[in-house]
Amino acid sequence: MVRARRFLTAALLAAAACHGPEDPAADMVRSLARAASRRDAAAIVAALSPSFEGTLGMRRDDVASELARLFAAYASVDVSIADLTTERFPEFTLARFVAVFRGSVRRIGGLEGMLPSSARHRFELRLAPDGRALRIATARWEEIDRGGARGD
Repeated sequence: MVRARRFLTAALLAAAACHGPEDPAADMVRSLARAASRRDAAAIVAALSPSFEGTLGMRRDDVASELARLFAAYASVDVSIADLTTERFPEFTLARFVAVFRGSVRRIGGLEGMLPSSARHRFELRLAPDGRALRIATARWEEIDRGGARGD
């Protein structure tokens, strides 16, 4: 559950101000945040390269499973992005940002007492071209703030 929340907040990474509509990497990050807020796991997984690797060795299939669990645990999800920057290199683009997660935990099985209603994660995505699209080749994230769980 923690991995899912972290990836979501991270990989879900992301939707906010930045370089405007002519920055495909920033556009991708914003679209991932919108997909997370819509609880659209398929759109998020589709943005991952087949060889995707995340923090703690997370693979593409792991992301799909974790997102399914996360979306099942939360009645609502809202992801926004702050401090989004992109840096282009010849072979890839780095996107760095803070993902801000807010959600309403379902009131079943005591989840509302264990899961946070908000969290912030710092992300770094390595985006690589795949035909005409960008795909997330790697994602690194760390939790920088967590709040809202009764057990905290």
